[in-house]
Amino acid sequence: MHGTVFLLQALCIVCLSLVQAAAFSPSSISFKSSNGLISIKELSTALSSTNTETIETSKPLVQRFHNTYQWTNPLSGKTHNINYKVEGEKDAPPILLVHGFGANVNHFRYNFPLLVEAGYRVYAVDLLGFGGSDKPSDEEYSIELWVQLLTDFIQEMNAKKWVVCGNSIGGLCSLGVTAKNQDLVKGCVLFNCAQGMSGFRYEELPLLLKPIMYFVQKVVLSPDGYGGKFFENFKTRENVESILISQNVYANQTNVDEELLEILLGPSDDEGAKDVFLKVFGGDAGPTPEEYLKNINVPILALWGDSDPWVPVDQGNHRGLDFGQYTNGEYTLKILKNVGHCPQDEVPVEIHENMLPWLRSLDN
Repeated sequence: MHGTVFLLQALCIVCLSLVQAAAFSPSSISFKSSNGLISIKELSTALSSTNTETIETSKPLVQRFHNTYQWTNPLSGKTHNINYKVEGEKDAPPILLVHGFGANVNHFRYNFPLLVEAGYRVYAVDLLGFGGSDKPSDEEYSIELWVQLLTDFIQEMNAKKWVVCGNSIGGLCSLGVTAKNQDLVKGCVLFNCAQGMSGFRYEELPLLLKPIMYFVQKVVLSPDGYGGKFFENFKTRENVESILISQNVYANQTNVDEELLEILLGPSDDEGAKDVFLKVFGGDAGPTPEEYLKNINVPILALWGDSDPWVPVDQGNHRGLDFGQYTNGEYTLKILKNVGHCPQDEVPVEIHENMLPWLRSLDN
Protein backbone atom coordinates (compact mmCIF):
# COMPACT_ATOMS: atom_id res chain seq x y z
CA MET A 1 0.00 0.00 0.00
CA HIS A 2 2.79 2.39 0.91
CA GLY A 3 4.50 1.66 -2.42
CA THR A 4 1.35 2.39 -4.38
CA VAL A 5 0.88 5.68 -2.59
CA PHE A 6 4.52 6.52 -3.26
CA LEU A 7 4.08 5.83 -6.98
CA LEU A 8 1.02 8.07 -7.15
CA GLN A 9 2.95 10.81 -5.36
CA ALA A 10 5.80 10.47 -7.84
CA LEU A 11 3.45 10.76 -10.80
CA CYS A 12 1.82 13.80 -9.22
CA ILE A 13 5.25 15.39 -8.85
CA VAL A 14 5.59 15.14 -12.64
CA CYS A 15 2.56 17.37 -12.97
CA LEU A 16 3.80 19.89 -10.40
CA SER A 17 7.26 20.04 -11.85
CA LEU A 18 5.95 20.66 -15.36
CA VAL A 19 3.99 23.56 -13.97
CA GLN A 20 7.09 24.96 -12.27
CA ALA A 21 9.26 25.20 -15.41
CA ALA A 22 9.18 28.98 -15.13
CA ALA A 23 10.79 32.24 -13.96
CA PHE A 24 10.29 34.50 -10.94
CA SER A 25 10.89 38.22 -10.17
CA PRO A 26 9.68 40.28 -7.22
CA SER A 27 7.65 43.45 -7.31
CA SER A 28 9.41 46.61 -6.20
CA ILE A 29 7.61 46.92 -2.86
CA SER A 30 9.51 48.18 0.18
CA PHE A 31 8.41 47.11 3.67
CA LYS A 32 9.71 48.94 6.73
CA SER A 33 9.35 48.24 10.41
CA SER A 34 11.06 49.74 13.42
CA ASN A 35 12.28 46.37 14.74
CA GLY A 36 13.06 44.76 11.40
CA LEU A 37 9.96 42.55 11.60
CA ILE A 38 6.71 43.30 9.84
CA SER A 39 3.20 42.33 10.85
CA ILE A 40 0.61 40.78 8.60
CA LYS A 41 -1.46 43.95 8.94
CA GLU A 42 1.50 46.08 7.84
CA LEU A 43 2.14 43.83 4.84
CA SER A 44 -1.51 43.96 3.83
CA THR A 45 -1.47 47.74 4.05
CA ALA A 46 1.71 47.95 1.96
CA LEU A 47 0.31 45.63 -0.68
CA SER A 48 -3.04 47.39 -0.86
CA SER A 49 -1.32 50.77 -1.28
CA THR A 50 0.64 49.55 -4.29
CA ASN A 51 -0.36 51.16 -7.58
CA THR A 52 -2.28 48.21 -9.00
CA GLU A 53 -3.26 50.13 -12.11
CA THR A 54 0.42 50.48 -13.00
CA ILE A 55 1.05 46.80 -12.31
CA GLU A 56 -1.89 45.68 -14.46
CA THR A 57 -0.85 47.75 -17.47
CA SER A 58 2.91 47.21 -17.17
CA LYS A 59 4.22 44.51 -19.51
CA PRO A 60 5.90 42.34 -18.49
CA LEU A 61 5.14 42.13 -14.78
CA VAL A 62 8.27 40.11 -14.14
CA GLN A 63 11.90 41.04 -14.73
CA ARG A 64 13.49 37.75 -15.67
CA PHE A 65 17.14 38.70 -16.15
CA HIS A 66 19.29 40.50 -13.61
CA ASN A 67 23.06 39.93 -13.37
CA THR A 68 25.27 37.37 -15.10
CA TYR A 69 27.83 35.10 -13.49
CA GLN A 70 29.91 33.08 -15.93
CA TRP A 71 30.41 29.63 -14.51
CA THR A 72 32.59 26.86 -15.86
CA ASN A 73 31.52 23.36 -14.93
CA PRO A 74 34.73 21.69 -13.69
CA LEU A 75 33.51 18.28 -14.87
CA SER A 76 32.48 19.14 -18.43
CA GLY A 77 34.72 22.17 -18.91
CA LYS A 78 31.77 24.05 -20.44
CA THR A 79 31.07 27.67 -19.53
CA HIS A 80 27.50 28.88 -18.94
CA ASN A 81 25.76 32.16 -18.15
CA ILE A 82 24.12 32.02 -14.73
CA ASN A 83 21.46 34.59 -13.85
CA TYR A 84 21.50 36.01 -10.33
CA LYS A 85 19.89 38.83 -8.40
CA VAL A 86 21.43 40.85 -5.57
CA GLU A 87 20.11 43.66 -3.38
CA GLY A 88 21.29 45.31 -0.17
CA GLU A 89 24.36 47.13 1.12
CA LYS A 90 27.66 45.63 -0.03
CA ASP A 91 29.08 45.27 3.47
CA ALA A 92 25.89 43.75 4.97
CA PRO A 93 25.80 40.09 6.06
CA PRO A 94 25.16 37.93 2.96
CA ILE A 95 22.23 35.58 2.44
CA LEU A 96 21.89 33.19 -0.50
CA LEU A 97 18.41 32.09 -1.63
CA VAL A 98 18.07 28.92 -3.73
CA HIS A 99 14.85 28.15 -5.62
CA GLY A 100 13.14 24.81 -6.09
CA PHE A 101 12.63 22.56 -9.11
CA GLY A 102 11.59 24.63 -12.13
CA ALA A 103 11.49 27.95 -10.29
CA ASN A 104 14.08 30.74 -10.15
CA VAL A 105 15.23 33.87 -8.33
CA ASN A 106 11.82 35.52 -8.49
CA HIS A 107 10.17 32.91 -6.33
CA PHE A 108 11.66 35.06 -3.56
CA ARG A 109 9.73 38.15 -4.71
CA TYR A 110 8.52 38.99 -1.18
CA ASN A 111 11.64 37.85 0.69
CA PHE A 112 14.08 40.26 -0.96
CA PRO A 113 12.51 43.49 0.40
CA LEU A 114 11.98 42.07 3.87
CA LEU A 115 15.54 40.78 4.22
CA VAL A 116 17.13 43.89 2.73
CA GLU A 117 15.13 46.13 5.09
CA ALA A 118 16.34 43.95 7.96
CA GLY A 119 19.95 44.78 7.02
CA TYR A 120 21.13 41.88 4.85
CA ARG A 121 22.72 41.68 1.41
CA VAL A 122 20.52 39.21 -0.44
CA TYR A 123 21.55 37.04 -3.38
CA ALA A 124 19.48 34.55 -5.37
CA VAL A 125 20.83 32.33 -8.15
CA ASP A 126 19.01 30.65 -11.03
CA LEU A 127 20.29 27.10 -11.07
CA LEU A 128 21.72 25.90 -14.37
CA GLY A 129 18.79 24.81 -16.52
CA PHE A 130 16.19 27.12 -14.96
CA GLY A 131 14.97 30.70 -14.97
CA GLY A 132 17.24 33.14 -16.76
CA SER A 133 20.28 30.85 -16.66
CA ASP A 134 21.47 28.81 -19.63
CA LYS A 135 19.57 25.58 -20.32
CA PRO A 136 22.08 23.26 -22.01
CA SER A 137 20.72 19.84 -22.89
CA ASP A 138 24.17 18.24 -22.97
CA GLU A 139 25.00 18.66 -19.27
CA GLU A 140 24.46 15.91 -16.70
CA TYR A 141 22.12 17.51 -14.17
CA SER A 142 22.40 16.51 -10.53
CA ILE A 143 22.25 17.89 -7.01
CA GLU A 144 26.04 17.68 -6.95
CA LEU A 145 26.26 19.83 -10.10
CA TRP A 146 24.18 22.58 -8.54
CA VAL A 147 26.03 22.35 -5.22
CA GLN A 148 29.28 22.91 -7.13
CA LEU A 149 27.77 25.88 -8.98
CA LEU A 150 26.56 27.49 -5.75
CA THR A 151 29.86 26.79 -4.01
CA ASP A 152 31.79 28.48 -6.80
CA PHE A 153 29.34 31.39 -6.70
CA ILE A 154 29.71 32.17 -2.98
CA GLN A 155 33.48 31.84 -3.26
CA GLU A 156 33.50 34.22 -6.24
CA MET A 157 31.41 36.83 -4.39
CA ASN A 158 34.12 36.95 -1.70
CA ALA A 159 31.66 37.97 1.01
CA LYS A 160 31.56 37.39 4.76
CA LYS A 161 30.17 34.16 6.17
CA TRP A 162 26.92 33.20 4.48
CA VAL A 163 23.50 32.00 5.49
CA VAL A 164 22.25 29.66 2.75
CA CYS A 165 18.48 29.18 2.33
CA GLY A 166 16.50 27.01 -0.07
CA ASN A 167 13.04 25.77 -1.02
CA SER A 168 12.38 22.15 -2.02
CA ILE A 169 15.30 20.95 -4.17
CA GLY A 170 16.94 24.27 -3.34
CA GLY A 171 16.80 23.20 0.30
CA LEU A 172 18.68 19.99 -0.48
CA CYS A 173 21.23 22.02 -2.46
CA SER A 174 21.54 24.40 0.50
CA LEU A 175 22.37 21.47 2.77
CA GLY A 176 25.01 20.39 0.25
CA VAL A 177 26.56 23.85 0.07
CA THR A 178 26.56 24.10 3.86
CA ALA A 179 28.17 20.67 4.31
CA LYS A 180 30.83 21.45 1.71
CA ASN A 181 31.68 24.95 2.97
CA GLN A 182 31.80 24.91 6.77
CA ASP A 183 34.35 27.71 6.64
CA LEU A 184 32.08 29.96 4.54
CA VAL A 185 28.58 29.16 5.84
CA LYS A 186 27.37 29.99 9.35
CA GLY A 187 23.76 28.85 9.03
CA CYS A 188 21.22 27.12 6.79
CA VAL A 189 17.47 27.71 6.36
CA LEU A 190 15.16 25.13 4.77
CA PHE A 191 11.75 25.88 3.28
CA ASN A 192 10.23 22.39 2.84
CA CYS A 193 13.41 20.52 1.88
CA ALA A 194 13.17 17.91 -0.89
CA GLN A 195 14.29 14.32 -0.30
CA GLY A 196 16.08 14.10 -3.66
CA MET A 197 16.40 15.62 -7.12
CA SER A 198 13.71 13.27 -8.45
CA GLY A 199 10.70 11.91 -6.58
CA PHE A 200 12.03 8.44 -5.85
CA ARG A 201 15.09 6.21 -5.49
CA TYR A 202 15.10 2.78 -7.13
CA GLU A 203 16.71 1.18 -4.08
CA GLU A 204 13.84 2.43 -1.92
CA LEU A 205 11.02 1.21 -4.21
CA PRO A 206 9.15 -2.08 -3.76
CA LEU A 207 10.31 -4.64 -6.34
CA LEU A 208 7.03 -4.58 -8.27
CA LEU A 209 7.16 -0.82 -8.75
CA LYS A 210 10.66 -0.66 -10.20
CA PRO A 211 9.71 -1.62 -13.79
CA ILE A 212 6.79 0.82 -13.67
CA MET A 213 8.99 3.71 -12.66
CA TYR A 214 11.58 2.69 -15.26
CA PHE A 215 8.84 2.93 -17.88
CA VAL A 216 7.80 6.36 -16.58
CA GLN A 217 11.38 7.65 -16.73
CA LYS A 218 12.44 6.19 -20.06
CA VAL A 219 9.20 6.29 -22.05
CA VAL A 220 6.66 8.65 -20.50
CA LEU A 221 9.29 11.32 -19.81
CA SER A 222 11.26 10.90 -23.02
CA PRO A 223 11.79 14.34 -24.66
CA ASP A 224 11.24 12.80 -28.10
CA GLY A 225 8.16 10.86 -27.08
CA TYR A 226 5.20 11.44 -24.84
CA GLY A 227 7.25 13.53 -22.43
CA GLY A 228 7.36 16.42 -24.89
CA LYS A 229 3.61 16.29 -25.43
CA PHE A 230 3.03 16.01 -21.70
CA PHE A 231 5.13 19.12 -21.11
CA GLU A 232 3.32 21.13 -23.79
CA ASN A 233 -0.10 20.13 -22.46
CA PHE A 234 0.72 21.24 -18.94
CA LYS A 235 2.32 24.61 -19.61
CA THR A 236 -0.97 26.40 -20.14
CA ARG A 237 -2.37 29.13 -17.92
CA GLU A 238 -5.45 27.05 -17.10
CA ASN A 239 -3.44 24.04 -15.95
CA VAL A 240 -0.95 26.10 -13.97
CA GLU A 241 -3.66 27.94 -12.07
CA SER A 242 -5.67 24.76 -11.52
CA ILE A 243 -2.74 22.81 -10.08
CA LEU A 244 -1.60 25.63 -7.81
CA ILE A 245 -5.07 25.83 -6.31
CA SER A 246 -6.61 22.35 -6.48
CA GLN A 247 -3.43 20.41 -5.59
CA ASN A 248 -2.89 22.54 -2.47
CA VAL A 249 0.57 23.59 -3.63
CA TYR A 250 -0.43 26.94 -2.13
CA ALA A 251 -2.77 26.09 0.75
CA ASN A 252 -3.36 29.82 1.21
CA GLN A 253 -4.07 31.08 -2.30
CA THR A 254 -3.83 34.83 -1.66
CA ASN A 255 -0.53 35.07 -3.54
CA VAL A 256 -1.64 32.98 -6.51
CA ASP A 257 -1.93 36.12 -8.63
CA GLU A 258 -1.14 37.43 -12.12
CA GLU A 259 2.50 37.97 -11.22
CA LEU A 260 2.92 34.40 -10.00
CA LEU A 261 1.30 33.02 -13.15
CA GLU A 262 3.67 35.04 -15.32
CA ILE A 263 6.55 33.90 -13.14
CA LEU A 264 5.61 30.28 -13.72
CA LEU A 265 4.72 30.49 -17.39
CA GLY A 266 7.57 32.65 -18.75
CA PRO A 267 10.66 30.43 -19.02
CA SER A 268 8.73 27.32 -20.04
CA ASP A 269 8.99 28.69 -23.60
CA ASP A 270 12.78 29.07 -23.47
CA GLU A 271 14.91 26.96 -25.76
CA GLY A 272 15.97 23.87 -23.85
CA ALA A 273 13.40 24.22 -21.03
CA LYS A 274 11.51 21.07 -22.00
CA ASP A 275 14.61 18.88 -22.37
CA VAL A 276 16.16 20.12 -19.13
CA PHE A 277 13.02 19.50 -17.11
CA LEU A 278 12.53 15.99 -18.43
CA LYS A 279 16.21 15.20 -17.98
CA VAL A 280 16.20 16.45 -14.39
CA PHE A 281 13.02 14.65 -13.40
CA GLY A 282 14.23 11.42 -14.96
CA GLY A 283 17.64 11.72 -13.34
CA ASP A 284 19.10 10.13 -10.24
CA ALA A 285 17.74 11.38 -6.92
CA GLY A 286 21.28 12.01 -5.68
CA PRO A 287 22.43 12.45 -2.08
CA THR A 288 19.87 12.13 0.68
CA PRO A 289 19.40 14.93 3.23
CA GLU A 290 20.98 12.65 5.85
CA GLU A 291 24.19 12.34 3.85
CA TYR A 292 24.64 16.10 3.98
CA LEU A 293 23.30 16.59 7.51
CA LYS A 294 25.90 14.31 9.10
CA ASN A 295 28.64 16.68 7.88
CA ILE A 296 27.00 19.90 9.11
CA ASN A 297 28.07 21.55 12.35
CA VAL A 298 26.28 24.92 12.03
CA PRO A 299 22.68 25.78 13.06
CA ILE A 300 19.81 24.82 10.75
CA LEU A 301 16.34 26.38 10.76
CA ALA A 302 13.55 24.47 8.98
CA LEU A 303 10.29 26.30 8.24
CA TRP A 304 7.89 23.68 6.90
CA GLY A 305 4.29 23.95 5.71
CA ASP A 306 2.15 21.20 7.23
CA SER A 307 -0.11 20.99 4.13
CA ASP A 308 2.68 20.29 1.64
CA PRO A 309 1.37 17.68 -0.84
CA TRP A 310 4.83 16.93 -2.28
CA VAL A 311 7.26 16.83 0.65
CA PRO A 312 5.26 16.25 3.85
CA VAL A 313 7.32 16.92 6.94
CA ASP A 314 6.14 13.69 8.58
CA GLN A 315 6.19 11.25 5.63
CA GLY A 316 8.66 9.50 3.35
CA ASN A 317 11.99 7.82 3.95
CA HIS A 318 13.75 11.11 4.77
CA ARG A 319 11.31 13.03 6.95
CA GLY A 320 11.99 16.60 8.00
CA LEU A 321 10.86 15.61 11.49
CA ASP A 322 13.97 13.42 11.77
CA PHE A 323 16.64 15.78 10.44
CA GLY A 324 17.80 16.80 13.91
CA GLN A 325 19.12 13.34 14.75
CA TYR A 326 21.60 13.41 11.87
CA THR A 327 23.25 16.82 12.18
CA ASN A 328 25.93 17.88 14.64
CA GLY A 329 24.58 21.42 14.57
CA GLU A 330 21.46 22.76 16.26
CA TYR A 331 18.30 21.87 14.32
CA THR A 332 15.20 24.03 14.83
CA LEU A 333 11.97 22.92 13.14
CA LYS A 334 8.94 25.19 12.94
CA ILE A 335 5.85 23.62 11.36
CA LEU A 336 3.62 26.22 9.71
CA LYS A 337 -0.11 25.52 9.98
CA ASN A 338 -2.20 25.39 6.79
CA VAL A 339 0.78 26.20 4.55
CA GLY A 340 1.78 24.35 1.38
CA HIS A 341 4.97 23.57 -0.53
CA CYS A 342 6.36 27.10 -1.06
CA PRO A 343 6.07 28.87 2.31
CA GLN A 344 8.53 31.62 1.41
CA ASP A 345 6.11 32.89 -1.25
CA GLU A 346 2.81 31.77 0.27
CA VAL A 347 3.30 33.24 3.78
CA PRO A 348 6.38 35.52 3.58
CA VAL A 349 5.44 37.47 6.70
CA GLU A 350 5.17 34.34 8.83
CA ILE A 351 8.46 33.14 7.37
CA HIS A 352 10.26 36.31 8.36
CA GLU A 353 8.68 36.55 11.80
CA ASN A 354 10.37 33.20 12.49
CA MET A 355 13.48 33.70 10.39
CA LEU A 356 14.72 37.17 11.38
CA PRO A 357 15.18 36.52 15.13
CA TRP A 358 17.05 33.31 14.25
CA LEU A 359 19.28 35.21 11.82
CA ARG A 360 20.08 37.81 14.45
CA SER A 361 21.08 35.07 16.89
CA LEU A 362 23.77 34.02 14.40
CA ASP A 363 25.16 37.56 14.33
CA ASN A 364 25.59 37.72 18.12
